[in-house]
Amino acid sequence: MRAASGGKATIAAPAPWPRAGASMPRLTERATEWIAEQSKSEQPFFLYWPWTGPHTPVVPLPEFQGKTKAGPFGDYMFQLDHHLGQVLDALEKNGLADNTLVIFTADNGPEDIAYERIRNHGHKSSGPLRGVKRDIWEGGHRVPFVVRWPGVIAPGQVNDRLISQIDIMATLAALTGSELPEGAAEDSYNFLPAWTKGEPGPRSILIHNTPAKRYAIRHGDWLMIDNTSGAVSKVPDWFDEKFNYPENPHPGELYNLSEDPAQRNNLWPEQPGRIAEMRTMLNQIRESGQAR
Repeated sequence: MRAASGGKATIAAPAPWPRAGASMPRLTERATEWIAEQSKSEQPFFLYWPWTGPHTPVVPLPEFQGKTKAGPFGDYMFQLDHHLGQVLDALEKNGLADNTLVIFTADNGPEDIAYERIRNHGHKSSGPLRGVKRDIWEGGHRVPFVVRWPGVIAPGQVNDRLISQIDIMATLAALTGSELPEGAAEDSYNFLPAWTKGEPGPRSILIHNTPAKRYAIRHGDWLMIDNTSGAVSKVPDWFDEKFNYPENPHPGELYNLSEDPAQRNNLWPEQPGRIAEMRTMLNQIRESGQAR
């Protein structure tokens, strides 16, 4: 914004969409530069590298267009993998890879434009999971969570226990020997023993919520949706028909995710005791404002 004559201000017009494609390359360039700077110091460092993609606008650079069979979004993901590789390479090049913990995760499931990718390209961004961004089905909330720590975490190790991004705070505090102030990260669990020793994770409960008064609760392998539907984004009729999702006649939904990750078999009428137990948990958490 700059001042105009007469004391009034004019606001510059928004940058055209094509310029948005420069964001990820620039963020990557700055991250690799910063990593090189840290190689000259003995001090520990923390780098938060927030991607602008694959969030809309979907803007793959020309050199990545046509690299996949999943349209512009697939090409954009191909490009983002390239940027991730550049940052991991920077750690290696600067002698930092073996002593750096890398956490890779995402904030939510795919945007609802993912439905058209299924129809146009046969590509399911949520894999077998049901739902997209905003939904309180698994596809709206379950995201990648990958941790790399050479020499500490064995390559290929998989821990299928429940974890949340809110657990990063307590875990990193334990790793660095820091004591969190009272009242800070009160919902956060320390997962360091799970990462380094393969122990079961300490979390058993997590809440799914996007819009007001639309909640689901995860307890172990079970997910209860306290609503007639986990959908928040509009689900196309053709999708439900193609993937055999019938209309729900019950007041809620209950799924055993270990057996039914696609959330196709609603066990609501068969598990009244479990539903009552999980609803009590949900109400207690909502009233206390704390999920521990």
